[in-house]
Amino acid sequence: MANPKTNLGMGAVGLLFFALAVWEFLSGDGWVVWVLLGVLFGGVGAARQLLSKDDAR
Repeated sequence: MANPKTNLGMGAVGLLFFALAVWEFLSGDGWVVWVLLGVLFGGVGAARQLLSKDDAR
């Protein structure tokens, strides 16, 4: 199985799309597409890795 830290590259793109979604939501524009792109590019998994407190990866 691949090392989870090596998969963070595409996840970083997903996190960027999530950040754009928040920005668009706060500005009142369309944000749903950005959230969908964030999910498709692995932003959920990357956020989960960054926020996890388990260092025994």
